[in-house]
Amino acid sequence: MNNVNEGWRSVRALMLLTGLALCASAFAADPTPAAAGAVATPDAAVAAAPESAPDATADNGAAPVRFLVMANQESPLSSVVAGRVSQVNVELGDTVKAGKLLVTLDCSELKARRDAADAEYSAAQIKYEAKAKLQGLHSAGALEVGLAAADVNRTRSQIKIFEAQLAQCRFTAPFDGRVARIYVKEGQGVGAGAQVIDLVSNGTRKARLNVPSGWTTWLAPGAQLDAVVGETGKHYPMTVTHISSRVDAVSQTIEIEAEFGSDAQDVLPGMSGRATPVCPKAAAQCQSGTTNS
Repeated sequence: MNNVNEGWRSVRALMLLTGLALCASAFAADPTPAAAGAVATPDAAVAAAPESAPDATADNGAAPVRFLVMANQESPLSSVVAGRVSQVNVELGDTVKAGKLLVTLDCSELKARRDAADAEYSAAQIKYEAKAKLQGLHSAGALEVGLAAADVNRTRSQIKIFEAQLAQCRFTAPFDGRVARIYVKEGQGVGAGAQVIDLVSNGTRKARLNVPSGWTTWLAPGAQLDAVVGETGKHYPMTVTHISSRVDAVSQTIEIEAEFGSDAQDVLPGMSGRATPVCPKAAAQCQSGTTNS
């Protein structure tokens, strides 16, 4: 019986060895795709792909600086006196000349007060003249004449006050420009301090930037910047005109102003973009990563 069991064990071992041999031969005859190079795995493709070019900004060093386009002159006109809008003479975007009447307020009440002050002045003037004549006849003292003269001056000053207030009922353009915003409509009541109209000049556009404080080692008025306005996608030359006298301690930046050239007529206030310094080749202190002239 023991001999029979040992025989079965030998047969099973022989069959197992035969199966392993067949598997090994089949594996050798059919190599894997990776070994034969037929299909590359994703990891292999990533490893074999050439490295992408480094980011231009990071490789160049100094990153472009954001800027905001501003008008050379900008005037938000507001009401000094309370009144009702009687006439609006312009529309949004209109081009106006300096001195043009933009908005008029109905200041009838102020006119009535001015007329009342005028009447008081006339009465004070008559009273003073009468006192002066009586003084010549020794019927009025110097004190009475002096008080009458002071009353004339007081009423005259009241007239000037009302005339100055009436002048604030007319809003005229302080410079040549364009209407950027109108806050009021005809018939609308406005109070003292209320916004009425925004006016921007037609002159050269300027930009305001906060640049790294390290630029102060070479940056000076007259330095050139290459600006790209986001809204137009165009490049424009800019010239640095003003540099702040203080560095912001938190952001380590300094505020500067730059002026666009005459070819930036399509650039409007409120647009924004990025600017990069244009460094002369001889400027050794100019940071790397800028455009060389």
